[in-house]
Amino acid sequence: MRYWISAAVVVAVVVFLWWPSSSSERLVYQTQALSRGDIESVVNTAGTTRAVVTVEVGSEVSGLITAIYADFNADVEQGQLIARLDDRSFQARVRQAEADIQMSEANVIQQEANLVKAEAELVRLERAYQRQLQLMQQNLTNQTEVDNALANYEVAKAQILVSQAQLQSAKAQLTQRQAQLEQHQLDLDRTQIRSPVNGTVIDRQVDVGQTVAASLSAPTLFTIAQDLSQMQIEADVDEADIGKIEAGQQVRFQVDAHPDRQFQGVVSQVRKAATNVANVVTYKVIIDAPNRQQLLLPGMTANLNFIIGQQQDVLRIPNAALRFRPAGAQQSGQQPADRTAELLRQLDLPADKERQVRRMLQEFNQNLQQLRSQQSNNPMSNPRQAFQQARQALTNELRLVLSEEEFSRYQSLMAEQRQQTQGRGEQGRMAEVWVLNARQEPELRRVRVGLANDEFTELLSGELSEQEQVIVRAVRTER
Repeated sequence: MRYWISAAVVVAVVVFLWWPSSSSERLVYQTQALSRGDIESVVNTAGTTRAVVTVEVGSEVSGLITAIYADFNADVEQGQLIARLDDRSFQARVRQAEADIQMSEANVIQQEANLVKAEAELVRLERAYQRQLQLMQQNLTNQTEVDNALANYEVAKAQILVSQAQLQSAKAQLTQRQAQLEQHQLDLDRTQIRSPVNGTVIDRQVDVGQTVAASLSAPTLFTIAQDLSQMQIEADVDEADIGKIEAGQQVRFQVDAHPDRQFQGVVSQVRKAATNVANVVTYKVIIDAPNRQQLLLPGMTANLNFIIGQQQDVLRIPNAALRFRPAGAQQSGQQPADRTAELLRQLDLPADKERQVRRMLQEFNQNLQQLRSQQSNNPMSNPRQAFQQARQALTNELRLVLSEEEFSRYQSLMAEQRQQTQGRGEQGRMAEVWVLNARQEPELRRVRVGLANDEFTELLSGELSEQEQVIVRAVRTER
């Protein structure tokens, strides 16, 4: 009897605790009407402005700055004198080199005279030898005198060779002294710092009285921007967005110095060299921007919008409606498990790698489902950033498992899938939204959508009329 009484008390307590909570809450669906307006699809990033051509002017010689003729923001011309170094020691070296040349020239003249003297001595000794031969034929001299005359003649011929060699050496020394003079004269000219281009001085790093040391490398004295009427912007674009960027695209940007003004630019180059910082891969994109009023200064931070596409006066769906999915509803079309199996089949990996990649893809799909459920109930969140972080984490894990060839094949297959499921243009892509039926219950509608921005997506066609309202979120409220 006591057992039944205790059981009854427990049941009563459970019913008391459960019944108010279950009956005091209900699910309320919040809806939003479709709207008409303009849609602009953009890719956001930041970059740094710089001049198209920037020249750092340095000094190839060391010395003391004695004069500066150009200051900040000064317009200079090519060849214009902008600074001067103390040149007294260089002038002394030039004078010394000039004196060395005079000595070398005198030495050349002396060696030429020695050669003429040796040639004359050779002629005299040749005649003396011939005369001794004639006397020997007449028995008027002995063999010793003939041999001495011949020896003197041979010595004279050798002396000619010595004099010629000394003359060549003197001429070579003269050439060497002339080269030294040219080098000292060049160093003297380098004490005059001249502008190599026409432009504007945007930086000066020296003052009068400062010593410039150019022992290991040329120190930078001035920085000259060749033409500030045309600027370039270097932007880092994430690898997830780089496929949308191409040369010739229009770019709109702002700088903090002129927050109420918008500037225009054009993509001139998409560089293929990747930069990996903290496992985030980015690519350099170069934007050409006119700067006729010279409001843009080198080094400014530009907030860029790459214009991917534009549509005017189109029917728009709130992005929250595309992310909403009722509890327990399954997404139509190919399921994540089917896509994973198809992807693994096309990759054709070894068994051990296939198991690892399958696990990674399953975890990635689960993370995406959790993110979608969180985003549908949190309108202030940033789904794009969360999806990019999850995709980047998957990419980093795959790089560690797959070989370079396998990873390249994986990227190609994913690019094909994105083109099939997220194509741009007139055909658009398939999507699902939910509306409330007559019983105030969610009802599925399939639509085809096109361009999208942070708030809206273009509605191209589908099972949805302009007067209907779509569900954007579900909220539990008390009765």
